[in-house]
Amino acid sequence: MKLNYSLIRGFFSVLLLSLPLGVLAKSNSIMDVSSHLIMERSLFGAIILILIIGLVISEVVRKSQKKRNYQSYNAQKEKIAYLEEKLKETEKRIVKSAPVNKPKVVEEETMAYTSSRLRGVGNLGALKVQENDDLGDLTMVSTHNIGKKREIQPKELVEATIETAKKSLPENVSIATQIGGAPVVVVNQNLLTKSLSALIRCSANTIKGNGKITVSLYASMGEAQISISDNGQGWGYKGQSSEELKALELAKKILLSQGATFEMNTQEKKGTEMVISISSK
Repeated sequence: MKLNYSLIRGFFSVLLLSLPLGVLAKSNSIMDVSSHLIMERSLFGAIILILIIGLVISEVVRKSQKKRNYQSYNAQKEKIAYLEEKLKETEKRIVKSAPVNKPKVVEEETMAYTSSRLRGVGNLGALKVQENDDLGDLTMVSTHNIGKKREIQPKELVEATIETAKKSLPENVSIATQIGGAPVVVVNQNLLTKSLSALIRCSANTIKGNGKITVSLYASMGEAQISISDNGQGWGYKGQSSEELKALELAKKILLSQGATFEMNTQEKKGTEMVISISSK
């Protein structure tokens, strides 16, 4: 059997021609894979770069916000320090007011007077308890010397004193006034009002049952004279509160410091009269 050499040559020719095409196809496939990998890596790198830029921006914003917060904190701290300093300065200028004398009502089923501060207003009913810290009040105003001396009409002084005192008098004690003309005086109104009010209230405490206090103003020998009289037991009666006696001495001391004179006439079970004379200006 004879071989057909032409057919064999044709077969090998086709085979040889097909080899470059296969290699080329394989080469194209490798290039496609490489391009795909390059694109993926580029995309991944771009994402990483975006994340890094985002982190940098957030860090810059955070530091900027922290700086603003710190500046705001310092500003608030300085403002608070300024306000505290102003508050301290204001507190230094404020003078604490004296305790307010307020009567207190206590229900009791007895007529016994167990204290000089108890005043009966009925048979078996309520008793008035006079809660007045006159001693502490006078001590404070005399120590701090609250107020200044100025020209004042004695009538104005007496009226202010009566308004202050009558609010805390027991119900069984009334107050009457006899106000006449008197020369102008130069005194510390606050000190005199406190002193005279304390004397009126303490005088009221010497009265058992219904009684009356009379406050008079008149002129005598170029002076303004203020008289406080009552129909009580008389100052210094047995059982009188030692605080009232101390308040009397302190009130006298304050009046003398204002250039006034003080005279007192008391009779047991008949009452007391106090006369305060103040020289004109």
